[in-house]
Amino acid sequence: MKKISSLVIILFLSVFSAIADNDRITQDVSELPIESREFISTHFTQTEISHIKIEKNLIGIKNYDVILTDGTNIEFNRSGKWTDIDRRKQPIPTVLIPATIAAYVKTNFSDKQITSIERETREWSVKLDNGLELTFNKKGQLIEIDD
Repeated sequence: MKKISSLVIILFLSVFSAIADNDRITQDVSELPIESREFISTHFTQTEISHIKIEKNLIGIKNYDVILTDGTNIEFNRSGKWTDIDRRKQPIPTVLIPATIAAYVKTNFSDKQITSIERETREWSVKLDNGLELTFNKKGQLIEIDD
């Protein structure tokens, strides 16, 4: 009985590890959803795509991780909507920041720029160029500051 259960566990782990590593890296922009391609061509015209990491899980494509040649990292969900933008030390285009969040940062951190933004189901997170991370609810009200 121990041999059978050990064999089942080994088989399960082997299958799981083979399925888990389905990520693929490409430079073929046509593999991105149209919405993602349009987003990049509209908001990041100054730089090109370095590569695209297509992350998959058991049920298909989970998300697309696009790295631009200037180091910008944009993550899109499987339908092509952006979920996370990280520009390191460069500012996020202001058109991508909700007006209430942009106003809060301008009022309270006027000398700082937003270099990273993430939108989730119930909240937004932004990171400033000094490393401070601010979390807002969907209405744009500050709910947390993390340094």
